[in-house]
Amino acid sequence: MKKKNIFICSTEQSGENISFNILSRLDLQNINVDGVSGKRSEKYLNKKFYDISNFKSIGLVEVILSLSKYVKMIKFLKKQIINNDYDLIICIDSPDFNYQLVKSLRKNNYSKKIIHIVAPTVWAWRQGRAKKFANLYDEIFLLFDFEKKYFQFPNISTTFVGHPIYHIKKRINKNSYKYISFLPGSRENEINKLFKYFDVLENYIFTNKINLKIFIPTLPHLKDIIIKKTKYWKTETLISNEFEKFDSFYDDVLISITCSGTASLEIAKRNIPQIIIYKLNFITEIVLKLFIKVKYACIINIVSNKMIIPEIVNSNLTNSKLINAFKKILNNEQEQNTQIKNINYYLASIESSQSPYDISVKRILSLI
Repeated sequence: MKKKNIFICSTEQSGENISFNILSRLDLQNINVDGVSGKRSEKYLNKKFYDISNFKSIGLVEVILSLSKYVKMIKFLKKQIINNDYDLIICIDSPDFNYQLVKSLRKNNYSKKIIHIVAPTVWAWRQGRAKKFANLYDEIFLLFDFEKKYFQFPNISTTFVGHPIYHIKKRINKNSYKYISFLPGSRENEINKLFKYFDVLENYIFTNKINLKIFIPTLPHLKDIIIKKTKYWKTETLISNEFEKFDSFYDDVLISITCSGTASLEIAKRNIPQIIIYKLNFITEIVLKLFIKVKYACIINIVSNKMIIPEIVNSNLTNSKLINAFKKILNNEQEQNTQIKNINYYLASIESSQSPYDISVKRILSLI
């Protein structure tokens, strides 16, 4: 039987996690895969064109400054896809980059099937993207069932697969814990913007003799950056990029300070109380305020329409506000338990009952 050829494109860590779990479930004896991925997925690729570490930009200003680089990447990938004439194109998350790549392919009359996994957040802003996606993609895999209503167009199919948090284990309840976890983000730009706030927290932990270590889970290409940034910390700090060990570390985490994004939902599923932080460029923040339709950053807060998980973001993120929120959650067991109780109530309404990876694989096999 002739091998099928797939091109897969994931340019950030949340997409890379999905890519890895899908590719690890595919029978690659009969399928050849090329594309863009992180370190975990690359072993499944015949040809790897770029690594997720090549995609460092967040926010409007940073993307504009890196625009020429991304245009060159898109031109290169378009050429590879057309020359190899893949049976299926799989784009995962990164809606702006992937949209431009697919748009350039369709302009060149590329007619093979193209699917997108993880819908753009049209329910939060830029709702017009739904129709634009429908004009380019053949199918979109949805993480949340409520997203279906935004993609009801005759020229695109939708498949609800559910969110990958389905596979995340809840933290084991203990009487005592070893760590406070710091999750500074999966991009270098995020780390650079947020780390001064982690410095402030580390100093507070050490100065106030809080008997907990710090745990920082990260990615292989970011570990050295974080080691350098924590070089002068006085609190014992564990930095790990070993994914298979994360569960055992998280079992010993009391609370987490989490960069807004997929990580905050993963921490929520683990039943770890948290504070969410984020920092956009000031110009980007001003521009986005004109378009954003939702009050919150975290999906749990958005779905519930209330601040279940504390968020301190953008111009609101200051040293004093962060320290005050940290003290409140660190020393208040009732506050921690209430957050977890409310999280689990709303998680039940957005989680799927089956593995999103198994559903995705089954559907992908039907498309090639």
